[in-house]
Amino acid sequence: KVCCNPIVMRCRPPMSTDLPLLVGAGLVPEVRMREAAEALASLWALPLQTHPIGTSPAEVLNNKSRALVRLCGDPAEQLQGGGHWIEALADWRQPLLLLVPGDEGGRVSGNAAAYSALCHQLDAPLMGLIQIQGSWNPQERRRDGLAWCGWVPTTSHSNHLEELLRIHACLQQSELSQQLNLQARAAAPVRA
Repeated sequence: KVCCNPIVMRCRPPMSTDLPLLVGAGLVPEVRMREAAEALASLWALPLQTHPIGTSPAEVLNNKSRALVRLCGDPAEQLQGGGHWIEALADWRQPLLLLVPGDEGGRVSGNAAAYSALCHQLDAPLMGLIQIQGSWNPQERRRDGLAWCGWVPTTSHSNHLEELLRIHACLQQSELSQQLNLQARAAAPVRA
């Protein structure tokens, strides 16, 4: 599902008490990843922390500072002690956003589907996918059938701020939907 609601009241971080961790769908070029993460942190007026994948997940996930955290490297790469970051995010129930590079033809690699499937298989709380740079092709993204939140074009692109606001609105809407679903389930009568 591609979220395209451009109306935003305020740019507050997603409503979850845990800010999403930004991870690449595989090895994402550092410059693209950093530029997109900085744009999202700026949008939400949050400091940005960057951690390499060699950092202990417990060290990062135990830190409850109010900052947007970016993981640098492939989150499915095996850690020295076993497992990988996506497993740790699933175990800790840490929300995440997958950042996927796009190309000028509006295409993305198969890593988008593969990493999304890995998150679902491990029950990692994937909030959505964000295409970084390249050209945005909403028809192709709908055809992907993935939970796309939008696109972060280069900072020099004329629609840079508009696209960031669309991502913000999409995340707010999806988080609100999740909260309403949880409230509805809690209010539903218990069946014997």
